[in-house]
Amino acid sequence: MTMDDSTAIRLTGHTAAYPATREAYDALRRYLDDARRALRGDPDADEIVRDLEAAVGDRLSTLPGPGAAPVTGARMTAILAELGPVGPAHPAPPGVGAGVRGRFWCRIPEGGWSGGVCLGLAAYGGFRVDWVRTVVLLLTLFTGGLLAAAYLVLLFVLPVVPTVADYERRRDAPRPA
Repeated sequence: MTMDDSTAIRLTGHTAAYPATREAYDALRRYLDDARRALRGDPDADEIVRDLEAAVGDRLSTLPGPGAAPVTGARMTAILAELGPVGPAHPAPPGVGAGVRGRFWCRIPEGGWSGGVCLGLAAYGGFRVDWVRTVVLLLTLFTGGLLAAAYLVLLFVLPVVPTVADYERRRDAPRPA
């Protein structure tokens, strides 16, 4: 690479312009653009990006002075690796934002024997429905019918999802914003 392929990088908090190759400049630009994307919606995004620029400038200021060779792409990549990836400063609380809905309690009357509560529990836990039915039957016998009362409550309280395929589609669908 010739000297014609170099450029000067000016960074927040530093008066000096650092000579750098086009590869180094592009690596820095990608890093800062990725940081802006990762921080989109964060009220402190501009300040964080300025701090990142200043941190890069601090590292570049330790390099040899004027007349030195421009910062290479490899050197810039090493500096950016030291800083690490950028994520939101204020991450969304659990259960808020993008992502899939995930597992949820319901009853699935498709092929259900008595309301689909066992099939809903099997879909929630990823179990075979015949095992869930067996455990529910045995626990109902051992608790003297107490589990039957809980089963009746679940029968009236749990939301209905018509089929297992519908359950899986809703479970894997993005959360509403």
